[in-house]
Amino acid sequence: MRDIALILHVAAGALGLVLGPIAIVLTLRRKRLNWAGEIYHWAVALVCLTALVMVPYDWAGLWFFWPISLASYLFVYLGQRSAESPGGLWYRGVLRGYGGSWIALWTAILVVSVPDHPWTWAAPTVLGSAVIEVLCLRPVPAWTRV
Repeated sequence: MRDIALILHVAAGALGLVLGPIAIVLTLRRKRLNWAGEIYHWAVALVCLTALVMVPYDWAGLWFFWPISLASYLFVYLGQRSAESPGGLWYRGVLRGYGGSWIALWTAILVVSVPDHPWTWAAPTVLGSAVIEVLCLRPVPAWTRV
């Protein structure tokens, strides 16, 4: 079971890494939910679900992925809900939701790939969050037009 979950986890994570920016750009451009956002949502959901399946196999070393998986899914859910009902400051939900889940994917890769250097884990969070907040505070005018 663990091997199947790991294969699905890596495949969904790779798909999410590719589709994250596409989902953000298409959603902001079209001002509604679209195919990229929908597939991205389900890819992140599968990453989070498979992470939850794998944690019990190494509880002592991986227990912290349960709350991280839950938070990551909540980010993509926020982006999805914001894309479903544009209006007002909807673009902030899309940027923070989809963007936050994409940051979480990159952070997870660094946690697994560079476990001896915790400071590298902060890089995507700090840099990505700064970019997202700048875009939220200074949106492209097309995002705010109805």
